[in-house]
Order: sequence, then C-alpha cells, then structure tokens
Amino acid sequence: MKPQCCDIALRPAHAEDLPALLALEAQFPGDRMTARQFRRHLHSASARFQVAQQGVAVIGASLLFFRSGSDSARLYSLIVAASARAQGIGARLLADAEQAARDRDCQWLRLEVRTDNTAAIALYQRAGYRVVGQRPGYYDDGAAALRMQRAL
Repeated sequence: MKPQCCDIALRPAHAEDLPALLALEAQFPGDRMTARQFRRHLHSASARFQVAQQGVAVIGASLLFFRSGSDSARLYSLIVAASARAQGIGARLLADAEQAARDRDCQWLRLEVRTDNTAAIALYQRAGYRVVGQRPGYYDDGAAALRMQRAL
C-alpha cells in the first residue's frame, strides 16, 4: 500500500538517517551524494536537510543551500522513494523548502533537474518554476540539466 500524504511527517535529517538516505540516492542515476557529503550537510549552517518519514521509514528528503548575502536559495536535492511517489510527498517537501527559504528572506529558489526527469520537471512547473537555462553535460553521466527558478 502506498503512503498517504497526511501520514507523512517532515523533520530535520539526523545522522541515524544516513543508511536510508543512501538507499534513496541509490534509486537515481549518477551524481549520488556520498555518506561523507550527507554528514557534512547535516551539520552545516548553510544547509537545511529535511526528511519525509512514514512510521520509522524515511521515504523522502530535501536539501536546501543558502549563501550568505544572497537573495536566493538553491534546492540541491529533492528525492522521494519509488514506492512513495505520486502521493504529494515531493510537493510537500518542495513547499517546505520554499517556506524555509522565505523564512531566511530569500526572494528566489533555484534548482537544476535532469532533462530526462519528467516527473520532477512537471512537479516544479506545477509549483510555478520556469526554465531559465540549460546545462549540457551537467551530471556525471553526461546528462543535461534544466536550470529552473521561482520567485518566492
């Protein structure tokens, strides 16, 4: 049975989440974060790392970066387990990231997304993001990325 969006809690990521986060990353091609990168972001003042949890299972995550003196935040990663997709979890993680950026007085949220990740592109477009550029060969496997942004 697929989880329902209302059964999901969003909370800050913890070191104990590392195995689940690595398992989520393994579901995607290329450019996977390492355990070391995850640990660094958990304790970074310039990052906000959230997980979506159902019961004891981590089924999604978002990683947001802030840069001092910048009016924009960068959504570095938004991931939902394959078994939990199409339930609104990605939209909840995205809305949560947008609110966190607003809370830090950011005016923009920017991101890159693989051009072949049609589900993610559709999610971002439904949320009001627009394509502002493309980066050929952006990912380790040579895939291109769309650069997208939204005014907050």
